[in-house]
Amino acid sequence: MDNRQTYISIITKRLTYLQKEVENFNSLNLTDINVFAENFYRDFFNLIGFKFNNTNFESNNFAHIDLLDSVNKQAIQVTSQNDNIKIKEAIDGFFAKPENQDYKLQLLLISKDAKNYSTKFGNNFNHKEDVLDIKRLLAIINDIKEIDKIKDIADFLNKNVLTERRKTECSEVETIMELINYLSLNKNRIIIDGTVNVDPTNKIENRFSEHSEYLKQQYAGLCGKYNSALVEATSKIDGVEAEIIADFLRDESDIILTKENNNAKLALHSLVELFHDKLSENGLIFNKQAIKFYLLDELIKCNVFPNK
Repeated sequence: MDNRQTYISIITKRLTYLQKEVENFNSLNLTDINVFAENFYRDFFNLIGFKFNNTNFESNNFAHIDLLDSVNKQAIQVTSQNDNIKIKEAIDGFFAKPENQDYKLQLLLISKDAKNYSTKFGNNFNHKEDVLDIKRLLAIINDIKEIDKIKDIADFLNKNVLTERRKTECSEVETIMELINYLSLNKNRIIIDGTVNVDPTNKIENRFSEHSEYLKQQYAGLCGKYNSALVEATSKIDGVEAEIIADFLRDESDIILTKENNNAKLALHSLVELFHDKLSENGLIFNKQAIKFYLLDELIKCNVFPNK
């Protein structure tokens, strides 16, 4: 699964969960979640490039509208109702004010799907484009070309939509795969054409002689449990991605080794902590031992603490 597919999968799961949660709360007449949804989607759309404000916090009463972007002339009503009467009421009420004539109005359905409306709504309102449900919102997101923007949306949803059934602990395979994803995110990384001296025996036995037994014991102790996970997680890496990962690891590990005064044991520990913290920013728990085994394997390949 490439990065784009991973982010789209996260976005789809989180928005679908939120849609169902709003629907269930509203079925019990618990509508406080709708207020949360207004602010949530204000911030969500602003990630895409809009400049919405929640009109419910303005001094004036904005009937028929919840989110207003006066810069881009966009207006959105956030609603859990999808009937044509509700839509027509919102359109007529909004455009009854002369100051709104230049705005584009859309309705965002937060708990139900849009219908194939036959009503003539007027005011150049095209229900196929201007009634947004979660499916249509996902289609818009999927059409975004910038991978960084999609990642920002996925990160936002991970932080703001915490599903009850969300898995909090990742397996060793998932841990290594997520680490690989992190290491290979910068597809435009400039690879410096430099020769790497691949001599793990000399490095471990001589260069890091003080900690050679520790490194070998760590690798041997973890190999039986994590080697199959490593093979599975790395099975689909292509040559370009492998070189991007190797180049990233050489740079980062060399910086840390220098900070730790060439102490391989401390540097390995710091490197594990660095990547574990990076992966855990969204609240998931990753397997530190799987990260350590992956890094030890890359150390043997001389991608971690590279030979000069």
